[in-house]
Amino acid sequence: MAEALQKLAGTDGTTLAYRQYGEGPRLITCLHSLALDGSWYAPLAEALGKEYRLLALDFRGHGSSTHGDYAPTLGLVAQDIAAMWDAENVESSVILGISLGGMVAQAVTGSFPDRVDAQILMATRGAYDDAATRGTLARAAEVRSPNGLERAEEMTMHRWFGDKSQNAADPLVRQARAQFLRAGGSTIAEYFEAMTQVGAFHTDSPPPTLVVGGKNDRSTPRAAIEQLAASIAGAELRFAKGGHLVAFENPQEVAATVRPFLDSLDCWTR
Repeated sequence: MAEALQKLAGTDGTTLAYRQYGEGPRLITCLHSLALDGSWYAPLAEALGKEYRLLALDFRGHGSSTHGDYAPTLGLVAQDIAAMWDAENVESSVILGISLGGMVAQAVTGSFPDRVDAQILMATRGAYDDAATRGTLARAAEVRSPNGLERAEEMTMHRWFGDKSQNAADPLVRQARAQFLRAGGSTIAEYFEAMTQVGAFHTDSPPPTLVVGGKNDRSTPRAAIEQLAASIAGAELRFAKGGHLVAFENPQEVAATVRPFLDSLDCWTR
């Protein structure tokens, strides 16, 4: 599916890049995982079909977006999403986020509740307990250390792709490795630190919510997926065949998994 890359100026000197896929009447704002960018959503856009239009921002410090003057936080990236919506004259949108993108989605919902019609949270969590916080902050410290980014890359690829991470010919693995290293240790560390604050965006009045887990996810435990769904009033919970990056590995099944939820929303008739 053809993509259109647009750029806009952020509030702190950053340049934000985003892509549009499709021109259908149903808008979904898609939020990518750590180190990747919005281009990863092209296959899902194709799988969803002509009814949909997808907007996919490259988070600051990722893809074609620059870092800006400040360390990224979930709240700051949520403001970037709102800036993209303003540039596109979007009043409200369904949002879909995977992994880090699912945490950003929760920050968008918490920061701009009137602009979120529904949310699909995929392979992500809604809070960090003490042990998970310590582990994530330790990963942040590691990627800042000499050769730490390379060590973290190997572990991260295994968490994302499992045994397929050793297949150098796999195009998804190859692209993910390159983008992880290109992002740099400082940016990866800043986002690890930002992720631990996701629980601050819990809302008592959530929009319609679908939580999706990968059946073979080695990065976000099934218990964390189930806990997230249980913490959101009225949330639906489903699992799709695939690993942590299930939306990118298996876009056809993910499209089939999310389509009943999308079809049930009344926002399309406004």
